[in-house]
Amino acid sequence: MKPIWKWVIGIIVGLLVIVVVGAWYLSRHWKPILDAQIKEAVIRSTDSLYLIAYDDLNFNLITGNASISSLRLMVDSTRYAELERQQQAPDNAYNIRIENLRIRSFHPRRILTDRRLQIDDIIIDTPSIHIVNRYHAYNDTIVTKRDTQTLYQRISGILQEVSVGNLHFNDIHFKFSKKTDSATNETVLNNLNVKVSDILIDSVSQFDTTRFFHTRAIDVDVPGFRYETPDSFYYVSFDRLQIATLYKQVTLTGLKYAPRMSKDEFYKRKKMAKDMAVISFPSIRLGGIDLQRFVNNQQLYASSLHIDSGTVAISNDLRYPKHPTNKIGKSPHQLLLKMKQPLKIDSVVLNNIDISYAEVGRKYQKEGKITFNRTSGVFHNVTNDSLALLQNKTMGADLTTYLMDIGKLNVAFAFDMLDKKGAYTYKGLLGPMNGKPLNRILTPLLNAEVANANIKRVSFDVSADDHRSRGSLRFDYDNMRLNLLTIDDQGKKGSMKVASFLANSFIINDSNPDANGKYHTGRINYTRPHTYSFFKTLWQSLLQGIKECAGISPERERKIMNAAEEAKKASEKTGGFFKRVFGKKDKGGG
Repeated sequence: MKPIWKWVIGIIVGLLVIVVVGAWYLSRHWKPILDAQIKEAVIRSTDSLYLIAYDDLNFNLITGNASISSLRLMVDSTRYAELERQQQAPDNAYNIRIENLRIRSFHPRRILTDRRLQIDDIIIDTPSIHIVNRYHAYNDTIVTKRDTQTLYQRISGILQEVSVGNLHFNDIHFKFSKKTDSATNETVLNNLNVKVSDILIDSVSQFDTTRFFHTRAIDVDVPGFRYETPDSFYYVSFDRLQIATLYKQVTLTGLKYAPRMSKDEFYKRKKMAKDMAVISFPSIRLGGIDLQRFVNNQQLYASSLHIDSGTVAISNDLRYPKHPTNKIGKSPHQLLLKMKQPLKIDSVVLNNIDISYAEVGRKYQKEGKITFNRTSGVFHNVTNDSLALLQNKTMGADLTTYLMDIGKLNVAFAFDMLDKKGAYTYKGLLGPMNGKPLNRILTPLLNAEVANANIKRVSFDVSADDHRSRGSLRFDYDNMRLNLLTIDDQGKKGSMKVASFLANSFIINDSNPDANGKYHTGRINYTRPHTYSFFKTLWQSLLQGIKECAGISPERERKIMNAAEEAKKASEKTGGFFKRVFGKKDKGGG
């Protein structure tokens, strides 16, 4: 080797040694300076409310890598108490602990030359976040003094720009504690993962509306969660929650709302006839969310909500006593208006939902059930926003379902959201079906069965409010026959032949048009009892129209009931049946 190359190599090696040793020296001696700067920055930016501590801090000027172990961000309790006395304390206080924080490629030269902190990746392992919420009434007032500085204004004295390529939170443990004078309620989530992409804080990005809190995208993945309601009867759970801010979308899978005990145990503990709900939705997708509005004002505004498949099963047990309540003003659209949570969803889309109602009757102590299978459709303008309702006051719903999984039923609702009496309209069409599947609800509850019924179509058009329903119903059918049943001491089912004959011959027209060619149109003019729910009122109103189509007048019913009582002992049971089938008001409401 020529001597000149020996000198060149020697000089290069020497320079590298100087750089490495210098970097090592600077790292060691800058460490206390950097430590002081970090702690001072936290105190200054949080108005002395938070303190920061850690076990070890390492960084390498050559590679631009750094790490912090056992990092803690803690509330200064003394300062918080002082802010409470000054009525300036925030409702939420944060305590954060991070086992390991790693920074990759923070480009130290740019900090020195341009006052720009640019980082390729930040990895945060096993962070523990505890939020303690204490309500302060003064935070609800507009006169409370607030710090209006933007995040950029807070850091501009130190840096002109902060940018991070990717920020990873791995295996987050989260706890939210809501404290009141009497109790503390806690919500815990474990094993969360969050990825934040393209963070940029500078003089321009603070006004960039395409960014969500200075980020291009935040992806949140929450695994299974279960919450038990305070009354200890129900639980709410889901398998997975995913939030994607770039697409303004939230996806919830495996949602369940169900009792924590069996049906028998539920009613033994309730000791009253009260609806029990079991709800299961495999997939719910909320799209087009205004995330900024939700974070800033807790207002849920979205373009669509999709519920794909699932079941809604409601049941009741009338063997237990009822506790009637006034249900005027508690229709679904009225409850939406009363919600404290501001809400506006342009469309709620249902796809293939199975809905059922089951009831154990008081008299025969058997369960009857009616189902609306494969329910699909759209709710439009689902909102309680007063300004939005001034532009469009109608919430509409167009639904298609299959009664007892056979008869296709189309229904359209229109709710006047601004009407003080809760006005709404509904009209629909039930297509051809055999009447026998209705025995699933008829026989257990009324001890009767449809022997035959060829339903051609049922159409209705009704206007209603809190107090009255008015409209018309058309019921086209033929070959209708009912069997009134009896049960002997051994539990065997038999037919009350005389009573059945009387009902089929003198009370019910076996077809519409009837045997004389007269077509019967049902007129609906139904006064709602104050104890009747919205859905029971719908049914009773339609039943009034069905009775007229079948040729059943109150006078005709009373005459045949009296004749049956005189003709045969079994007619006493027939009379009880007629009272239930043909709409005699019960005392308990529903």
